[in-house]
Amino acid sequence: MDAKSAKMKLIEARNHYRATLGKYYTTAEIDFYFKSIVSTVLKIDPLLIALQPDLELDVSKKNHLTRILKALLQEQPLQYLVGQVAFRKLNLKVNPKVLIPRPETEELVDWVLEDYADIRNHVEVIDLGSGSGCIALSLKKEQPLFQVYALDLQMEILEVIKENALLNQLEVSCISWDMNQLEKLELKVDLIVSNPPYITPQEKNEMKKNVLDYEPHQALFVPQEKPLLFYQKILNYAQTKLKFGGKIYFEINPLFESELETLISSFGLYSLKKRKDIFGKVRIFRLEKIK
Repeated sequence: MDAKSAKMKLIEARNHYRATLGKYYTTAEIDFYFKSIVSTVLKIDPLLIALQPDLELDVSKKNHLTRILKALLQEQPLQYLVGQVAFRKLNLKVNPKVLIPRPETEELVDWVLEDYADIRNHVEVIDLGSGSGCIALSLKKEQPLFQVYALDLQMEILEVIKENALLNQLEVSCISWDMNQLEKLELKVDLIVSNPPYITPQEKNEMKKNVLDYEPHQALFVPQEKPLLFYQKILNYAQTKLKFGGKIYFEINPLFESELETLISSFGLYSLKKRKDIFGKVRIFRLEKIK
């Protein structure tokens, strides 16, 4: 993409993406990226790639494509480059302050909605470490009887949640709170959901550059010597603030499945069920408070 030439055709831009990124991605991946960029950034219907391949892009649009192409070559996440991501029935704004929602997190939401499909009264729900608000907002979207609280520490993160709530015409209550101080939060709830930080520094060698270099480390990592740090905090909170019969849904690190099960058992308050993710790993714990 020569910045000096005035215009470029849409199909030429697509072919340039294919040629430049071909060493790193499959053609299907490149085409998906290109269509996403054309739609969300350039505001052009991706169908025009096939219907009007000779559509000319002005210098501004061409330069924008060039900047994003360079970022993709540095393995920057596409979701941050286009500024949004699809999650279940939602369109969500994302930026490097918040974790990019994952498919396994959709499975956590699935399980909650299955269990609470037939409720007749309001249920108080708190999403601990809400990030983009993907869990909190999906639960509110798909079960209107949920009264949802989204908790995170930084105001910049809570602003993302508020923006996503507005974008999707949903109401959730945002709470600015340190998860290290959860035991001081005076809010009793019927349901706790959380995808807390659970990756240890030792696992960094197995992580891809697009995650390790660009996604927020505070949403990913826990100290090596305290892999269950946030589960402990949440369970301490739930001991007195989760109502009898209430449930907790955790996304977990499969490497620490048995250790987490032992921790949960030490409280003597819960029955436990597990679910595997699409890759066959135990990824979600559901706890029900029976005492």
